[in-house]
Amino acid sequence: MRRMIFFSAMLCLSAFAVAGFNPKIIKSKKPEQFHARSTVSGITFAADLLLKGKDQEDFFYRDLTPCNVIALRLAIFNNSPGEVVVPLKGIQLIGPDGKELPLTDPKTVAQAALQGFVVSSGSEQPPVRVDQTSVGNSRIDKTAPDYDPRLDPTDPSYDPTDPRNSGYGRRTYDSRRPGVGVVLNPSGGKYSGVSAQLIEKDFEDKSHSGDPISPSLVRDRFLYFSFGNLPGSVKGFVLRLPRGRGYNEEVMLKF
Repeated sequence: MRRMIFFSAMLCLSAFAVAGFNPKIIKSKKPEQFHARSTVSGITFAADLLLKGKDQEDFFYRDLTPCNVIALRLAIFNNSPGEVVVPLKGIQLIGPDGKELPLTDPKTVAQAALQGFVVSSGSEQPPVRVDQTSVGNSRIDKTAPDYDPRLDPTDPSYDPTDPRNSGYGRRTYDSRRPGVGVVLNPSGGKYSGVSAQLIEKDFEDKSHSGDPISPSLVRDRFLYFSFGNLPGSVKGFVLRLPRGRGYNEEVMLKF
């Protein structure tokens, strides 16, 4: 029996090693160690806003800022006698300029991070989309030494029959976020298919859900937002959480 358990454990470790991806854990913190916090009805809400790449790399496999994404760590300490539910739909992050940053779903962020695409928002919020204006993507970067217009979907010379374009430029849509388009490049990333699945799952697992939080428990996870012009400091940001189950007033966290 022990031998079977040993071999099972080795298989799991081998799968992660072959995939080339090791998820980073979220180390717990006390409420007073966060950038901002507020207590309502016995529930403490605490948050860190991760604007710098080095801070994001402590939790994710790469810096998200080149994809125009920032991560917000939100911890909910439920010291109330009942369950707590925070409606994700009404969460707002307001920048120092008074403009709202669109909340972005973890699947979109994971795919953008994997492929190097830029998440951006139009004049109407939502939708949020993943643009083909990627960072370091020689397919569409006319200044790149290896640029080939036959591989550039934005160029009239683009050749969809070219074998090198296999799978490139296809669009899929997340049914949970109508209007969200994600451009996939399944053959262009440096990670294997197994790695990509693990990375997507990691972003999902580390994101907040609408599930109830039982008394005496803590939910410490992330929200993802896209941005236009990124300030150099968290000062002036405001996180607004709508009224939810277990508390009857809006929660405001000022950074």
